[in-house]
Amino acid sequence: MLLACSNEYRSMQAAVGDPLCVEQFKPDFTVQLYKANIEITGKHLSGLLLVKKMPDSSTRLLFSTETGFKFFDFSFGGPEDFKAWYLMEKLDKKVVVQALRNDFELLLMRWTQAGIGRVSKMDNNWYHGFRKGGKTSYYLTDSLCTEMRGAELASKRKKLVAAQLFYAGGSVPDSMYIQHYNFNFTISLKKLER
Repeated sequence: MLLACSNEYRSMQAAVGDPLCVEQFKPDFTVQLYKANIEITGKHLSGLLLVKKMPDSSTRLLFSTETGFKFFDFSFGGPEDFKAWYLMEKLDKKVVVQALRNDFELLLMRWTQAGIGRVSKMDNNWYHGFRKGGKTSYYLTDSLCTEMRGAELASKRKKLVAAQLFYAGGSVPDSMYIQHYNFNFTISLKKLER
């Protein structure tokens, strides 16, 4: 019972720093193609995720099978903050759409746009936190903000989502892994060279 009420961030301490230093790690997608595997509540989906910067400055994400059957099609930014253009019927549930939206906003670093953040430290990581509603996105770096170590989405007391981003040079991650802690949901992405 005590473990269920514990606060994972209780040892976090305020630190001095610029929360927006993480902007240097913001992925600069033009057109990227990823091999995607999604596990959601016992169901497995695999295919291709196309991430494309659109002329209106929005970012479009289209997840489909290799033969072209669409699972979902979202856009972030532009004239509308977020729009679900298409969802297959089994994914068209409010909790799933909100989870996918939060995951991709975390990866696209859209939470930093408000510009109001804070810096904290815990263990060997510096947490650059940005609040939105009842949640906070944290971007983890070293103390000098020269290395991105991951990202987390948290409620007030616990981690809800952890994202690992792996760079092999360049301004977009070569692979990404997202793990949810409040239900069985993972996303694995590996960039395809074209």
